[in-house]
Amino acid sequence: MTDRHLTQKELAAYLGVSERFVEVRVQSREWPFTRHGRLVRFSPADVRQIEESGRQPALNGPLASRSAA
Repeated sequence: MTDRHLTQKELAAYLGVSERFVEVRVQSREWPFTRHGRLVRFSPADVRQIEESGRQPALNGPLASRSAA
C-alpha cells in the first residue's frame, strides 16, 4: 500500500473489485473518501477503514475459537 491518495480506479484494482463497485460505494457514501471538486480520492487511512469494514469474524470451525480469544 502506498502513502499517496488513490483514485477510484486504483482502489478498485487494489481491492480486486470493479470500478462500478467502488463508484456505487462512493455514491451511497458507504466508504470514506475525500472530494477535491469533482475528483474523488482515498487516503491511506480511508483504505484501511474500508478494509477493516469488510472483515468478518469466523463463526464456527477451527478459526472461530482463535478469533474469540
